[in-house]
Amino acid sequence: MEPIISIRDLSYKYYRSDDYAIMDVNLDVNRGEFVAIMGPTGAGKSTLCLTLNGSIPKILSGTFKGTVIVNSLNTLEETVQKLASQVGMVFQNPNLQLFCFDVESELAFGPENLGVEREEIRRRIREVVKLLRLEGLEKRSPAELSGGQKQAVAIGAALTMNPAILVLDEPTSNLDPIGTKQIFEILKRLKSQKDITVVMVSHKSEEIAEFVDRVVIMDKGKITLNDIPHRIFEQKIVEEKKYIRPPQVSEAIYKLKQRGYKFDKTPVTLEEAYKIIKEYLEKNNVKKKEPIPISEEKATKPIHTEKEPIIRVRNLWHIYKGNVVAIKNVNFDIYPGEFVAIIGQNGAGKTTLVKHFNALLKPTKGFVMVKDYDTRVKRVSELSKYVGYIYQNPDDQLFAESVEDEVAFGPRNMGLSEEEVEKIVTEILENLHLSHLRKEHPISLSLGDRHRVAVASVLAMKPEVIILDEPTTGQDFMGSREIVSLTNELNKQGKTIIMITHDMYLVAEYAHRVIVLSQGEILLDGSPREVFSKPEILAQTFIEPPQITKLSQKLGDFGFPPDILTVDEFCDVFGKIVSGGA
Repeated sequence: MEPIISIRDLSYKYYRSDDYAIMDVNLDVNRGEFVAIMGPTGAGKSTLCLTLNGSIPKILSGTFKGTVIVNSLNTLEETVQKLASQVGMVFQNPNLQLFCFDVESELAFGPENLGVEREEIRRRIREVVKLLRLEGLEKRSPAELSGGQKQAVAIGAALTMNPAILVLDEPTSNLDPIGTKQIFEILKRLKSQKDITVVMVSHKSEEIAEFVDRVVIMDKGKITLNDIPHRIFEQKIVEEKKYIRPPQVSEAIYKLKQRGYKFDKTPVTLEEAYKIIKEYLEKNNVKKKEPIPISEEKATKPIHTEKEPIIRVRNLWHIYKGNVVAIKNVNFDIYPGEFVAIIGQNGAGKTTLVKHFNALLKPTKGFVMVKDYDTRVKRVSELSKYVGYIYQNPDDQLFAESVEDEVAFGPRNMGLSEEEVEKIVTEILENLHLSHLRKEHPISLSLGDRHRVAVASVLAMKPEVIILDEPTTGQDFMGSREIVSLTNELNKQGKTIIMITHDMYLVAEYAHRVIVLSQGEILLDGSPREVFSKPEILAQTFIEPPQITKLSQKLGDFGFPPDILTVDEFCDVFGKIVSGGA
C-alpha cells in the first residue's frame, strides 16, 4: 500500500541558524496509521510536523532539502491553503491558532472556509463539543478559557475540518489525565471509523503505549528509533530513561527482573502488567490476603510544622464577567516550607485560585493574606518580592532581547550589583541547561526552552513562595525532572512551593500535600498517599492516580496497598509479598 506520508532525505535549517533542525529524515506513514513522535526538547519534532502542511518552507523560510509527499501532493509544489484541506494541524500553543470571538465560531471557521454545508457544520460542532467536554462553553471567548480548555478547542477546530491527516504537536500537554486519555481514544476512534491518519508529538508514554500503532524517536534532528510500542518501551528505553519516560509498568517489570524475578516479557500497558503479575503470583502460590501497609517512615510526608501560615485563604469567591463562578467559598492555609500540588480537571479553577496569591486577581468575596499583607489592597509589584509566579504560557512573561537579560531583569530591579546578577544568572542557566542559549532571543526558542527561561527568570529573584503553573508543559522527561528537582531543592532550603500540574507521577514523588479542586471547590486536601488512595473521588475531577498506584490498587487482593506512589515502592512490596513477608 502506498504511504499517505512519504518523506525522503529531508533536511531543514532555519533562516540565520547555523545548525540543521532536522537532518536526513526518511519516514513513511501508512493511511489510517496512528504514529507518535517522541524525543528530547529540541530534537526537531515540531520542525518535522511543520513540513507536513507546507508551513516549512513556504511560511518559515530557510534551507530545505529533500521531498515531503502528503496524500499524493508534493508540499513544495502546492500552496499552504490547499495542503490545509488535507492536513489538519494542532499547534503546541493553542493561542497561536485561536482568534474568533467565541468557541462555536472557532469550531465553525475551518469547515466554513472549505464550503461545507451549514447543517453539516452544526453536526460536526455538536459531535466535537461532546467529545471534548466543551458543553456550556460554546458562547465563551477562547481568551476566557483555561489553558487546557483552549487546547481542547484547538483540537476541535482541526477535527471539524475532517482532514485526511491530523498532525498534533503536544496536544494534550495542558489536559487533565482523563482528558488526555479521552483525546487518545478519540483519535484512535477517528482513525478506525474515518480512516484518518494521525501523527502526534507527545511525551505521554503511557497513553502512547496503549493507543498508537508506531513510535518514532528523534534526537538531534534525526530519527534514531522507529518501531511498535512494545519494542520501543522494552529494556533499552527503560535503561536510558533520559529524555523519554517509559510507562511505569514497564519500568517496574524491568526493575523486578534486575532483582532476579523471571518474567518472559515486558508489559507496556496497565492491563498487560496486571495480567503478567497476577499470573506470576498465582504460579508461585501467593495467596490472597489483606493489603500490607507501607512502612511507617514512608507512610506520609509532613503537611506542615507548627508555624504561622504564609498564605491564608478565607471564604474566597471569584466570579468572572457573565456570572461565571470560578472559585466557590474556598478556605485553607499554606505553611512555610510546604510543597503543595494543586490538581483538578481543566477549568476546575486552579489558575484562578493561585492568581489571587500575588494579586493578579482580586477576590470577588472573601480575602487572601500573604504573610501579613492583604492582597485586596496590594499591587502585584509589591507582592513579587514574596511570591514568584511562573505562568502556564511562558510567552505571557518573556519580553527581553536575550535569555541572559530575561533572567537578569528581576535581580537587577532588586538593586543587586552586576557581579551578583552575573553570578545568579550563570548559576540558574547552568542548572536548567540553558547556558548554550544565553545570547538567544527567548521568542526564537522552542516552547520547552521558553518555559525553562520563564522558570529561570522567576527562580533568579529567589522569592519566598514560588508558584509553578504547569511548569512541565512541552518538556521532555529530563527537562520536567530538572525543573521540579531544582524546585524541590529550593523547597528543602525553606522555599514554599505551589505547583499546578497534570503530571501525577511528579505529584507522587515530590509533593508534601495535594489540594484537589473540582468546579471551583476543594474536593480533597491531604498527603499524596491519602489523595491517590481515593480513585473514585479523583475521577469526579477527571484525575487518575499514577499508573503504578493504579496497578497496586488492581492487585489489592494479593496484599498490595492502595497508596503506593513510586515504582521502587511497588518493587519493594512485591518482594515482601512473594517472600511471604509483611
